[in-house]
Amino acid sequence: MKKLILLIAAFLITIFCFSQENGVINYAVSRDYTKMMATCDFLSKAERERQAYTWGGRTYDQKAELTFNSTEYRFEYIDERAGQSYQWRKEDYIIYRDRENAETFDILSMLDKQYLIQDSLFCQNWKIKNDMKEIAEHICMNATYYDSIKGKEVVAWFALDLPVPLGPNKYCGLPGMILEINEANGALVYTATNVLLSEEKIVIEKPEVKKSRKVITAKLYDKIVLDYINECKKMQRPYFFGISF
Repeated sequence: MKKLILLIAAFLITIFCFSQENGVINYAVSRDYTKMMATCDFLSKAERERQAYTWGGRTYDQKAELTFNSTEYRFEYIDERAGQSYQWRKEDYIIYRDRENAETFDILSMLDKQYLIQDSLFCQNWKIKNDMKEIAEHICMNATYYDSIKGKEVVAWFALDLPVPLGPNKYCGLPGMILEINEANGALVYTATNVLLSEEKIVIEKPEVKKSRKVITAKLYDKIVLDYINECKKMQRPYFFGISF
């Protein structure tokens, strides 16, 4: 099966690599707080019941956009809703990647601090499966990855006819554009609503360097996230009200 996938990917790259290196993909993003709470198996029974009563049935939807060309790409949320503490402001969460030099330049906010993640580009270690479905008029195949830091299973669906190894948020590295991401059995889902390709190169703006943004490596950022999650576990509280799920 893996050999077949590689052959398909090689064939598609030969045909499409010059015509599909520029585009914009719009995503619908859905958060289900009941399912997010279900991932917190470290909470006591009483705390799980309290959290389920407080947050049960709540969902939050927003939109996001992935813009890419042959040398760079940028992912960001494109809508804002004032007064909601869990909503990332547009300037607080930007995934920008230099494809040509394989480098990251991500703007991330955590615990009221902004970070600029400058490091070598790193993609997830995916396990490609053989299920298929259609998303945004493209036939997609699935792959899985386990996030060991946040303890959740991630399922990706990548387009066989779009041989560009990119995707929403920080996800990348599959032999096709990722059109859907499903984290923790539907707790957080990114689904492409449309794919707009361009024959002309799209200009992508690189995020600004600001004094308020502390420059760190991806490894150090992951350590900060893990330390905070471990702290939340000790205090018996969900971590995703302080950092992204």
